[in-house]
Amino acid sequence: MRAQLADELIHLSPAEKRELGEALIASAEADADGPPQLTEAQRTELRARLAHHRANPGERGVTMQELKARLLSARA
Repeated sequence: MRAQLADELIHLSPAEKRELGEALIASAEADADGPPQLTEAQRTELRARLAHHRANPGERGVTMQELKARLLSARA
């Protein structure tokens, strides 16, 4: 945080600090409740995966347990 901003925040009245805190909490909650923000590359990848699935509906995917095992083994 920039020093000037921190200095300005310190000099707010208690009521202003409370109002700012409530506004920040409301903003954080609104961000958390909204849809995730995807990059264009992520959108493209998801669309390609969906198209592949629709073209190959009988193709077996992976279970959550298999995916978790793969991700955990990749960490090691």
